[in-house]
Amino acid sequence: MSNVMKDNVGRYRTQSLFREFYVHTSTGLAPLWTLKDEDPQGELPSLKRIYLDYEDPTEYSFAMATFGNWQHWLKIKNSKAIQVYIEDWPLELEVRLKSRGILGVAAELTGKNAFSAAKFLANKGWQDTASKRGRPSKEEIEKETKIAAKLQEEVSDDMARIGLSLVSSGGE
Repeated sequence: MSNVMKDNVGRYRTQSLFREFYVHTSTGLAPLWTLKDEDPQGELPSLKRIYLDYEDPTEYSFAMATFGNWQHWLKIKNSKAIQVYIEDWPLELEVRLKSRGILGVAAELTGKNAFSAAKFLANKGWQDTASKRGRPSKEEIEKETKIAAKLQEEVSDDMARIGLSLVSSGGE
């Protein structure tokens, strides 16, 4: 495999591996894949399909099996011309894996974990809203500060009522 992965000078091939960039040269190195979902001419496999079929969010097993080398995959990913084609692949893979997981949970609705599965599905447990949010608004920060201050006040009052006090650990 490695002889078709490098050019005549021994460098990793990047754009020349794909039909979308192939320009016939005297090197005799034909493209191996297409970057599209399907090859319009039906001759070359889609690298996107191969990538998605590996279902490997780390991309390591895909890279090793497809290119035989992690560095080669990094060169391809960092090629500005190729990036436009592949930049959404990890997102599509994430959605695919979530979908597969949700379907697996749904299959448990008739099994011994039916209640947990139903609860997960009813609460849309696959939605990770916390990690997708940006910075909190000023209003949210002020609200949380007020809640924390109120909580501190209540705790201090309760401690005083039962005769406890805070001990400083800073040697004051």
